[in-house]
Amino acid sequence: RVKACSRESSGQKAANVLEPDLRSHWSTATNTKEWILLELNEPCLVSHIRIYNKSVLEWEVTGGLRYKPEAFVKVRPRGEAPKRDMVYPANHTPCRYVRISCLRGSPIAIYFIQLTGIPVPGLEPEFQPLVNHLLPQISSSQKQSHSSHNMHLQLLKDIARRLPPFLPQIEADLNSITDTPESSVWFLALLAGPFYPILNLINERDATKTSISSVDSDTLKTSLASIPTVSSNFEAQPRRARSPSSVQPASCMLAFRSETAILLLRKAHKDKTLSIVCHRASRVLQKLLEPEPFVDEPIPNGGMLSSEVSDEIPKSDASSLVPYTNYSSLFGEEFSLSENHFDGSFLNILDVAAVEEGILHVLYAAASQPQLGCKLAETTSDMWSVLPLVQALLPALRPPFSAGPTEQIDDCFSQWNHPDVHNALSQIVSMSVSSVFHPLLRGCAGYLSSYLPSHVRSATLNSLL
Repeated sequence: RVKACSRESSGQKAANVLEPDLRSHWSTATNTKEWILLELNEPCLVSHIRIYNKSVLEWEVTGGLRYKPEAFVKVRPRGEAPKRDMVYPANHTPCRYVRISCLRGSPIAIYFIQLTGIPVPGLEPEFQPLVNHLLPQISSSQKQSHSSHNMHLQLLKDIARRLPPFLPQIEADLNSITDTPESSVWFLALLAGPFYPILNLINERDATKTSISSVDSDTLKTSLASIPTVSSNFEAQPRRARSPSSVQPASCMLAFRSETAILLLRKAHKDKTLSIVCHRASRVLQKLLEPEPFVDEPIPNGGMLSSEVSDEIPKSDASSLVPYTNYSSLFGEEFSLSENHFDGSFLNILDVAAVEEGILHVLYAAASQPQLGCKLAETTSDMWSVLPLVQALLPALRPPFSAGPTEQIDDCFSQWNHPDVHNALSQIVSMSVSSVFHPLLRGCAGYLSSYLPSHVRSATLNSLL
């Protein structure tokens, strides 16, 4: 659409440039220094600009992703404007806005303007270093074959669509692409690919923080001092809740902070063992989002996960069900995990919101306690089977006496290096790596899932098993 123009005559409106019709045109009825600004429906890598000129003598073409004409880059430098149909290469310039500055004319008039390019929804100016790095491969693939799958283009689209909520946390990684391209881009590919279910959960739950009030320190101390008990109700009521409680401890908010999650995944990028644990947790989180009835589908080594949108899951969650790609082959990192059997028989009795939080605490605790993290990364480890135990031990997995959502987190995740958290993680790891306990956990799933939030902090649940 036409975003704006310097002027237009009564009979030759600016909107006429949108229609390839030589019977109409845009004219200003003036001879110098006029302009027209076009806005695309979504950000694009503009490859060609077609301008059917009527009587402009000199022009310049600029463009940009944000509506800041003074910051636009030159797509076509100032030069003569031939009186004919012209197609200018734009070299896949990232644009949401394109401005044609008509410097001289007799008078200034254009029949129509057409833009050709590749849509990249969500592309922001902050991604420019990434675009600069990927553009040669994208352009090369586009020239070689339009039918082949352009993995570099898909990577750019995934990053642009999924990572804008985390721009403050990944800005340094984007800026370091020039110096360390392989490492920085590989990290971003992990965030937008295999690790995306973790970030999607963070983004989803982070949006609810404004409506969640943290309990005060007195309430926390009272809760921590209470005697841990387990509900006597063996059969928990079926539930598939995804909405967190209206009151959450500060440690819960700490777990869902964007900077905490990015710090974890940055560490996983450098630590292969922690990376395996995060990959497995991502698969579990993706399965928790899939609609019912639960279907156990194998995951190919390519790393694709997909499902249709369920009525139970809000539309805002639909993006989490979009297939994501494992881009390891682009970086010489052929990565695959052994398949786990996802038994959904106990899924409906879980409090999914509690399980999701518990998984995050398990990851932070594994990062703070590498020895237990190594065991959790073993091939025999099955995180899915211990989900009821994760829910039951959630109060113990939460770091105690958290100062609140503004508390600083270091890359050692020292808040989770606490005896209670250590004991809870030890039990989860022991049950996860030993298949002997998995039938018992499935049998006790209802009992474990009836462990209520009011039954705070028990690190001795193993005595019940």
